[in-house]
Amino acid sequence: MNLLEAEDLAVRYPNGTWALHNVTFSIEAPSFTAVIGPNGSGKSTLLRTLLGLIEPARGHSGLMGYDSVRQKSKIRKLVRYVPQREGIAANIPLKAMDIVLMGRLLKKAPPRIASSKDRDLALDALKQVDMLDLKDRSFSELSGGQKQRVLVARALAGEGPVLMLDEPLAGTDAHSQDLIVEVLGKYHNEHDVSIIMVTHDLNPIHTYVEDVLLLKNTLVGIGTPCDVMDIEMLKRVYGPSARIVEYAGHRYCITRDSGFDRHD
Repeated sequence: MNLLEAEDLAVRYPNGTWALHNVTFSIEAPSFTAVIGPNGSGKSTLLRTLLGLIEPARGHSGLMGYDSVRQKSKIRKLVRYVPQREGIAANIPLKAMDIVLMGRLLKKAPPRIASSKDRDLALDALKQVDMLDLKDRSFSELSGGQKQRVLVARALAGEGPVLMLDEPLAGTDAHSQDLIVEVLGKYHNEHDVSIIMVTHDLNPIHTYVEDVLLLKNTLVGIGTPCDVMDIEMLKRVYGPSARIVEYAGHRYCITRDSGFDRHD
Protein backbone atom coordinates (compact mmCIF):
# COMPACT_ATOMS: atom_id res chain seq x y z
CA MET A 1 0.00 0.00 0.00
CA ASN A 2 1.14 3.53 -0.73
CA LEU A 3 1.67 5.66 2.34
CA LEU A 4 1.57 8.84 0.27
CA GLU A 5 0.76 9.58 -3.34
CA ALA A 6 0.20 12.59 -5.56
CA GLU A 7 -0.45 12.98 -9.26
CA ASP A 8 -0.11 16.33 -11.04
CA LEU A 9 -0.93 18.00 -7.73
CA ALA A 10 -1.26 21.79 -7.72
CA VAL A 11 -2.28 24.01 -4.80
CA ARG A 12 -2.67 27.80 -4.63
CA TYR A 13 -2.02 30.11 -1.70
CA PRO A 14 -4.96 32.37 -0.76
CA ASN A 15 -3.32 35.23 -2.71
CA GLY A 16 -3.50 33.13 -5.89
CA THR A 17 0.19 32.25 -6.27
CA TRP A 18 1.19 28.61 -6.62
CA ALA A 19 2.20 26.90 -3.39
CA LEU A 20 2.70 23.61 -5.24
CA HIS A 21 2.53 22.63 -8.89
CA ASN A 22 3.24 19.55 -11.02
CA VAL A 23 3.84 17.31 -7.98
CA THR A 24 3.77 13.57 -8.70
CA PHE A 25 5.20 10.85 -6.43
CA SER A 26 4.38 7.74 -4.42
CA ILE A 27 5.93 6.33 -1.25
CA GLU A 28 5.17 2.87 0.08
CA ALA A 29 4.17 2.14 3.67
CA PRO A 30 5.63 1.77 6.22
CA SER A 31 8.20 4.54 5.96
CA PHE A 32 9.95 7.26 7.93
CA THR A 33 9.62 10.07 5.40
CA ALA A 34 11.15 13.55 5.60
CA VAL A 35 9.74 16.48 3.61
CA ILE A 36 12.49 19.06 3.22
CA GLY A 37 13.03 22.36 1.45
CA PRO A 38 13.54 26.06 2.19
CA ASN A 39 10.96 28.31 3.82
CA GLY A 40 7.97 28.91 1.55
CA SER A 41 8.61 25.79 -0.55
CA GLY A 42 5.18 24.23 0.13
CA LYS A 43 6.13 21.65 2.74
CA SER A 44 3.34 22.40 5.21
CA THR A 45 0.90 22.93 2.36
CA LEU A 46 1.63 19.41 1.11
CA LEU A 47 0.87 17.91 4.54
CA ARG A 48 -2.36 19.86 4.89
CA THR A 49 -3.42 18.86 1.39
CA LEU A 50 -2.74 15.19 2.08
CA LEU A 51 -4.88 15.49 5.22
CA GLY A 52 -7.73 17.08 3.28
CA LEU A 53 -7.43 20.41 5.08
CA ILE A 54 -6.70 22.18 1.77
CA GLU A 55 -8.42 21.36 -1.52
CA PRO A 56 -6.06 21.31 -4.50
CA ALA A 57 -6.57 23.45 -7.57
CA ARG A 58 -5.66 20.50 -9.75
CA GLY A 59 -4.64 16.87 -9.50
CA HIS A 60 -4.96 14.16 -6.88
CA SER A 61 -3.39 13.29 -3.54
CA GLY A 62 -3.95 10.41 -1.17
CA LEU A 63 -2.82 8.75 2.03
CA MET A 64 -2.97 5.03 2.85
CA GLY A 65 -5.09 4.40 -0.24
CA TYR A 66 -7.70 7.07 0.54
CA ASP A 67 -8.38 10.16 -1.58
CA SER A 68 -7.55 13.36 0.31
CA VAL A 69 -10.65 15.19 -0.92
CA ARG A 70 -13.36 12.54 -1.13
CA GLN A 71 -12.23 10.45 1.86
CA LYS A 72 -10.61 12.98 4.19
CA SER A 73 -12.69 11.85 7.18
CA LYS A 74 -11.22 8.36 6.86
CA ILE A 75 -7.70 9.77 6.52
CA ARG A 76 -8.01 11.83 9.70
CA LYS A 77 -8.94 8.71 11.66
CA LEU A 78 -5.65 7.15 10.57
CA VAL A 79 -3.35 10.10 11.27
CA ARG A 80 -1.93 11.46 14.51
CA TYR A 81 -1.11 15.03 13.52
CA VAL A 82 1.23 17.52 15.21
CA PRO A 83 0.79 20.88 13.42
CA GLN A 84 3.50 23.51 13.18
CA ARG A 85 1.72 26.02 15.41
CA GLU A 86 -0.47 24.60 18.11
CA GLY A 87 -3.49 26.81 18.84
CA ILE A 88 -3.81 26.17 22.58
CA ALA A 89 -4.79 29.43 24.26
CA ALA A 90 -2.46 30.45 27.09
CA ASN A 91 -5.38 31.43 29.33
CA ILE A 92 -6.91 27.92 29.29
CA PRO A 93 -5.59 26.08 32.40
CA LEU A 94 -4.62 22.80 30.78
CA LYS A 95 -1.95 20.62 32.34
CA ALA A 96 0.60 18.67 30.32
CA MET A 97 -1.35 15.49 31.15
CA ASP A 98 -4.56 17.06 29.80
CA ILE A 99 -2.86 17.89 26.50
CA VAL A 100 -1.62 14.32 26.06
CA LEU A 101 -5.03 12.86 26.93
CA MET A 102 -6.51 14.96 24.12
CA GLY A 103 -4.73 12.61 21.73
CA ARG A 104 -6.90 9.80 23.09
CA LEU A 105 -10.17 11.64 23.63
CA LEU A 106 -10.58 13.66 20.44
CA LYS A 107 -11.27 10.54 18.37
CA LYS A 108 -13.78 9.17 20.87
CA ALA A 109 -17.50 9.66 20.62
CA PRO A 110 -19.07 11.95 23.28
CA PRO A 111 -19.03 11.89 26.22
CA ARG A 112 -15.25 11.94 26.04
CA ILE A 113 -14.25 10.45 29.37
CA ALA A 114 -10.71 9.17 29.95
CA SER A 115 -10.49 5.50 30.89
CA SER A 116 -7.74 3.91 32.97
CA LYS A 117 -6.22 2.66 29.69
CA ASP A 118 -6.20 6.22 28.30
CA ARG A 119 -4.40 7.49 31.39
CA ASP A 120 -1.85 4.67 31.34
CA LEU A 121 -1.03 5.32 27.68
CA ALA A 122 -0.76 9.07 28.32
CA LEU A 123 1.60 8.52 31.24
CA ASP A 124 3.73 6.14 29.18
CA ALA A 125 3.95 8.68 26.34
CA LEU A 126 5.02 11.41 28.76
CA LYS A 127 7.66 9.07 30.15
CA GLN A 128 9.02 8.42 26.65
CA VAL A 129 9.65 12.14 26.12
CA ASP A 130 11.01 12.64 29.66
CA MET A 131 8.07 14.81 30.78
CA LEU A 132 6.46 12.54 33.36
CA ASP A 133 7.69 14.66 36.28
CA LEU A 134 5.96 17.70 34.75
CA LYS A 135 2.63 16.02 33.98
CA ASP A 136 0.76 18.34 36.36
CA ARG A 137 2.52 21.51 35.18
CA SER A 138 0.42 24.04 33.29
CA PHE A 139 1.09 23.71 29.57
CA SER A 140 1.40 27.49 29.20
CA GLU A 141 4.25 27.56 31.76
CA LEU A 142 6.42 25.08 29.86
CA SER A 143 9.38 26.10 27.72
CA GLY A 144 9.18 25.84 23.93
CA GLY A 145 11.08 22.56 23.89
CA GLN A 146 8.97 21.10 26.70
CA LYS A 147 5.74 22.08 24.95
CA GLN A 148 6.90 20.37 21.77
CA ARG A 149 7.76 17.21 23.70
CA VAL A 150 4.26 17.19 25.23
CA LEU A 151 2.70 17.55 21.77
CA VAL A 152 4.79 14.65 20.49
CA ALA A 153 3.65 12.65 23.53
CA ARG A 154 0.05 13.44 22.59
CA ALA A 155 0.66 11.91 19.16
CA LEU A 156 2.38 8.86 20.66
CA ALA A 157 -0.56 8.27 23.03
CA GLY A 158 -3.06 8.35 20.18
CA GLU A 159 -4.05 5.65 17.73
CA GLY A 160 -3.52 5.30 14.01
CA PRO A 161 -0.89 3.91 11.64
CA VAL A 162 0.53 7.32 10.65
CA LEU A 163 2.29 10.05 12.65
CA MET A 164 2.46 13.36 10.77
CA LEU A 165 4.59 16.11 12.29
CA ASP A 166 5.09 19.60 10.90
CA GLU A 167 8.46 21.03 12.03
CA PRO A 168 8.45 19.26 15.42
CA LEU A 169 12.05 20.35 16.07
CA ALA A 170 11.50 24.06 15.41
CA GLY A 171 12.17 26.27 18.42
CA THR A 172 13.42 23.40 20.58
CA ASP A 173 16.59 23.24 22.64
CA ALA A 174 19.30 20.70 21.81
CA HIS A 175 18.19 18.27 24.55
CA SER A 176 14.55 18.30 23.41
CA GLN A 177 15.56 17.95 19.77
CA ASP A 178 17.76 14.92 20.41
CA LEU A 179 15.13 13.32 22.63
CA ILE A 180 12.28 13.81 20.13
CA VAL A 181 14.33 12.37 17.28
CA GLU A 182 15.41 9.34 19.32
CA VAL A 183 11.85 8.64 20.52
CA LEU A 184 10.38 8.90 17.01
CA GLY A 185 13.09 6.71 15.49
CA LYS A 186 12.62 4.06 18.15
CA TYR A 187 8.83 4.22 17.85
CA HIS A 188 8.99 3.74 14.07
CA ASN A 189 11.34 0.78 14.39
CA GLU A 190 9.36 -0.96 17.12
CA HIS A 191 5.81 -0.37 15.81
CA ASP A 192 4.10 -0.77 12.46
CA VAL A 193 3.69 3.00 12.22
CA SER A 194 4.78 5.37 9.46
CA ILE A 195 6.20 8.80 10.27
CA ILE A 196 5.99 11.82 7.99
CA MET A 197 8.03 14.79 9.20
CA VAL A 198 8.40 18.25 7.71
CA THR A 199 11.80 19.70 8.54
CA HIS A 200 14.15 22.31 7.12
CA ASP A 201 17.16 20.38 8.40
CA LEU A 202 17.76 16.73 7.55
CA ASN A 203 20.75 16.50 9.88
CA PRO A 204 19.06 15.49 13.17
CA ILE A 205 17.00 12.66 11.62
CA HIS A 206 19.17 11.41 8.77
CA THR A 207 19.99 8.06 10.40
CA TYR A 208 16.29 7.21 10.77
CA VAL A 209 14.87 8.50 7.47
CA GLU A 210 14.09 6.05 4.66
CA ASP A 211 12.45 8.36 2.09
CA VAL A 212 12.94 12.07 1.37
CA LEU A 213 10.82 14.51 -0.63
CA LEU A 214 12.77 17.62 -1.66
CA LEU A 215 10.44 20.51 -2.50
CA LYS A 216 10.67 23.99 -3.92
CA ASN A 217 7.02 24.53 -4.84
CA THR A 218 7.37 21.44 -6.99
CA LEU A 219 9.04 18.08 -6.49
CA VAL A 220 12.76 18.55 -7.11
CA GLY A 221 13.96 15.19 -5.76
CA ILE A 222 12.75 11.96 -4.19
CA GLY A 223 14.67 9.00 -2.79
CA THR A 224 16.88 8.02 0.11
CA PRO A 225 18.78 10.74 1.99
CA CYS A 226 21.88 9.85 -0.02
CA ASP A 227 19.95 10.12 -3.31
CA VAL A 228 18.66 13.57 -2.46
CA MET A 229 22.01 14.80 -1.13
CA ASP A 230 22.98 15.66 -4.71
CA ILE A 231 24.74 18.95 -5.32
CA GLU A 232 22.85 19.83 -8.50
CA MET A 233 19.44 19.22 -6.90
CA LEU A 234 20.45 21.13 -3.78
CA LYS A 235 21.59 24.12 -5.83
CA ARG A 236 18.22 24.17 -7.60
CA VAL A 237 16.53 24.41 -4.20
CA TYR A 238 18.93 26.40 -2.01
CA GLY A 239 20.81 28.39 -4.64
CA PRO A 240 24.40 28.38 -5.91
CA SER A 241 25.80 28.78 -2.38
CA ALA A 242 24.87 25.17 -1.50
CA ARG A 243 27.92 23.02 -0.86
CA ILE A 244 28.59 19.36 -0.10
CA VAL A 245 31.62 18.49 2.00
CA GLU A 246 32.76 14.91 2.66
CA TYR A 247 34.82 14.20 5.75
CA ALA A 248 35.53 10.96 7.68
CA GLY A 249 32.94 8.99 5.74
CA HIS A 250 30.18 11.56 6.20
CA ARG A 251 28.59 13.86 3.66
CA TYR A 252 27.76 17.40 4.76
CA CYS A 253 25.51 19.87 2.99
CA ILE A 254 25.89 23.52 3.86
CA THR A 255 23.03 25.84 2.89
CA ARG A 256 22.11 29.35 3.93
CA ASP A 257 18.57 28.21 4.70
CA SER A 258 19.18 25.19 6.88
CA GLY A 259 22.76 25.53 8.06
CA PHE A 260 24.55 22.22 8.37
CA ASP A 261 22.88 19.05 7.05
CA ARG A 262 24.67 15.73 7.43
CA HIS A 263 24.17 12.33 5.86
CA ASP A 264 26.36 9.22 6.18
